[in-house]
Amino acid sequence: MENCVIYARFSSHGQNEQSIEAQVRICKEFAESKGLKTVNIYNDKARTGTNDSRPAFQKMIADAQSGAFKYIIVYMFDRFARNRRDSIMYKEMLKEKYGIKVLSALEPIAEDEGGEFYEMFLDWNAEKYSKRLSKRVKDGLDTSVANGTYCGGTLIYGYKIEQVPINSKPNKFEKRVIVHEEEAKILRYAFEEYSKGYSKKEIAENLNKQGFRLRGKPFTYKSFDRYFTNQKYTGEFYFGGRLCNNTFPEIIDKEIFEKVQKRLNENRYFAGGQATAREPYLLTGKLFCGHCGTEMNSDGGTSKLGKQHHYYACKKKKKHLCNKKREIKDSLELYVTNCVRDFLSNEKNVEVAINDVLNFYDKKTDEVNLKSIKTKIANINKEVEELADAFVKAKSALLQRTIETKMTEYECLLNDLYLQQSQLELERGYRITKEDLLCFIDEILKGDPNDKDYQRKLIDNLVYQVYVSDDHTITYFNISGGKNIETLNFEEVENSSKDKLGVQTQSPLSRQTIVV
Repeated sequence: MENCVIYARFSSHGQNEQSIEAQVRICKEFAESKGLKTVNIYNDKARTGTNDSRPAFQKMIADAQSGAFKYIIVYMFDRFARNRRDSIMYKEMLKEKYGIKVLSALEPIAEDEGGEFYEMFLDWNAEKYSKRLSKRVKDGLDTSVANGTYCGGTLIYGYKIEQVPINSKPNKFEKRVIVHEEEAKILRYAFEEYSKGYSKKEIAENLNKQGFRLRGKPFTYKSFDRYFTNQKYTGEFYFGGRLCNNTFPEIIDKEIFEKVQKRLNENRYFAGGQATAREPYLLTGKLFCGHCGTEMNSDGGTSKLGKQHHYYACKKKKKHLCNKKREIKDSLELYVTNCVRDFLSNEKNVEVAINDVLNFYDKKTDEVNLKSIKTKIANINKEVEELADAFVKAKSALLQRTIETKMTEYECLLNDLYLQQSQLELERGYRITKEDLLCFIDEILKGDPNDKDYQRKLIDNLVYQVYVSDDHTITYFNISGGKNIETLNFEEVENSSKDKLGVQTQSPLSRQTIVV
């Protein structure tokens, strides 16, 4: 039996985020189903920022060199890294150095060669796909949700469950959500006061003075964080991508709810300060010094006239351990963007990229993957029904709260699974062809290379790593054979590139260009 570890992360944004505990439980079940032994669990709770700010993640990466495990299991791939760039970098490092593979407990296949190009293809064709996805979601949802029957949604503050007799079925009941009037009164007061400009702290203090309590405890300003953003109080919510308006009765008027959302967003904006206005460095994590191999990071300065200048600089250069000159940020990002365009203008490279995408598509849309998701949904719905029965029969508030927590986990999980199912059915129903991808590449080449959003899309999705020296640059791509960096000799790079998947062009930075 091979060993594995579990990495779980709770992102602080989004009201439907899966809890750490639920992620771990689901990952353990997945490991057991694959015959893997879990030897350690790493988790980072409610952290934001880059991967480097997550201590448990970095501890896991450091422990990888021990050889104690061969797999890392995550709930979903987006829990492993904040973005595709970090994900590619860390996965490749773990695979190449230690033979460790990252697996997802919910998603059918790993992010493989061709995956980045495939996701880019879907993103750039989002409009036509979203229309099909909307129909798939509506058609694929459980009928009990469509009919407004309670089937495992969170029993949030302000509501309670009522058993309603089913006509023509003696002793049979269906579960309906109704308003808990005492709690709804408190919610209406809190929403109205906040929309008028009162703070959460003032609202909590006023409620406490009047003798109100939240499940036996005084209200605090944090009590409203979750409630103020929960759309269910308006009588509408999204389940598996579909708008449902007949499950939760309205407690909060939609106009007041929108006022509250506007104020929350304004407060969030001012709290962020000017940190949100930082200059984006598109090559961060992908750019390396061609002299010493060290990563190159952001650098900059201000001229005597007050003009800001942005550069990429070798880490060792700052410590006087490397003589690599700084690179002008915008010029280098434009240069790499043009390398991508040159690469996609070569028929041989396009052929390899298209084959990668089609192979990835075939693996992702395999019938086995769809059956696996449907089985998970069926099992969870069964457990939800059992929990709902247990909640109705529960005689203590403590037991009800425990069941509510479990229900929250299941609601998040079902949302994720329904979206995966509908997305997979959509992709299976629309067979991607070589002609589709050729048209897509033609569309890419029509873009403006000076546009920063365009540069970001090409670099994020298609560029793997860039090595830049003072006299030449090597660009590697996310396609088959485009990542064999350690085998490349910099002194013989020109000859090596001719045997790989590349073209050579004249650099706008007056250096030799080598694209592999």
